[in-house]
Amino acid sequence: MNNSFQRKVKIAFLGNQIAYGGGAKSLLLLIKSLQGQNIESYLFVTQISSEEMKAEFEEYVEFVKIVNLPEAVSAQTQTIKENVQKRKENNQDLLNIKIFAEELNKLEIDILHINNSVFAPIYKILRSTTNIKIVTHIREWVDWNGIHQKQRYIIDSIENNSDALICISDTEARVFKAHTNLHVIPNTFDFNELTHIGNNGKKIRKKLGINENTFVVGMMGSFQRNKGVLDFLKALAYLKQNKNNFEDIKFVVLGGSVNVKPNIIKHILRKILLRNTFNYQVYKLLKREKILNEVIFLSNRKNVLEVVNSFDVAVRPSYTGDPWGRDVIEFMAMKKPIVATGTSEFFIKNEKTGFIVPPRDYVGLAEKIYWLYQHNKERNEMGQRAYKNIFELSNTNVFRANLIDVYFNLIRHKLYPRI
Repeated sequence: MNNSFQRKVKIAFLGNQIAYGGGAKSLLLLIKSLQGQNIESYLFVTQISSEEMKAEFEEYVEFVKIVNLPEAVSAQTQTIKENVQKRKENNQDLLNIKIFAEELNKLEIDILHINNSVFAPIYKILRSTTNIKIVTHIREWVDWNGIHQKQRYIIDSIENNSDALICISDTEARVFKAHTNLHVIPNTFDFNELTHIGNNGKKIRKKLGINENTFVVGMMGSFQRNKGVLDFLKALAYLKQNKNNFEDIKFVVLGGSVNVKPNIIKHILRKILLRNTFNYQVYKLLKREKILNEVIFLSNRKNVLEVVNSFDVAVRPSYTGDPWGRDVIEFMAMKKPIVATGTSEFFIKNEKTGFIVPPRDYVGLAEKIYWLYQHNKERNEMGQRAYKNIFELSNTNVFRANLIDVYFNLIRHKLYPRI
């Protein structure tokens, strides 16, 4: 039977934020991929920090609405302390969940697609007050720091109350392997976006003040410690100190900025209070290693592919060793070889489409970057293989078919009572 919907199916999507970043961009492409499928979409989020991105979502959904819902987060971007803290529920949380459930019932929603793993507190009430099918999309590596009380709570809430689970790679799926309706579906990439990008990065290089022949190494991600920004910069310092012929280089950090003239009074106050900001640690490293002139920091933006186009090599230096995600997909789609930390080869095939090195090994990062610098032919071949691999994994047609199959099988008896 052709898995197409014979009547309008109502799907509500729930996300924790609309902002420049991988999770929101992946959800946008997911919803966009469903256009023309006889689906009526609604989007609920707990936070909006980008009105521009909100406007993009509004092109594809009936409405975008902010809801106040409790969250329990276990993700790679957290500190160890944050990762083990369990949030306490209160009466207001319970009321807000009930209000949300009532709205879903009023809209006659068929499927609630929860876009990440942070909404563990809402499942129990949704289960008891609605008949909606729940799809949970796991985008976070919930057990990256082990399974503590909070992780057990998140895993059990999701596993016991989701009608279907979608994980973006096999790593996220590992702790949910007992679920009977588990699917590993890599995030999609809209390859049509590449038609608006030139064949080289000359235009953006000129805009950024980078010479045409400069070797550009880039990373992308929110400006947080666990993203590995410090190791990225330490790799640059190592190359400057140990590779005499590696001089015309630029390292680009897309997703954050550093105040190169921080307020000294504020810094002294922080020291008195035994605090030291990550921003200032980055600044001190840049100054100590004399690499200020070799690094460009760029803020979050909509058109990240234009910047990625200027890279010769892409790096994902995450402390948590997770060589996958939206940035990896976009690097591969742009034919960039990647040096990343971790062990998983779900996306990056070691020594074929890039290199995998241990987390916190900035020397290893640097040596692989240097190898790619020295081997232009092999670097380009890696980029070509990366593109081929990611097209097979993440093209929209394959993604849409897999997603529709998940939805269809959840509500087929509702659509076709005799089946």
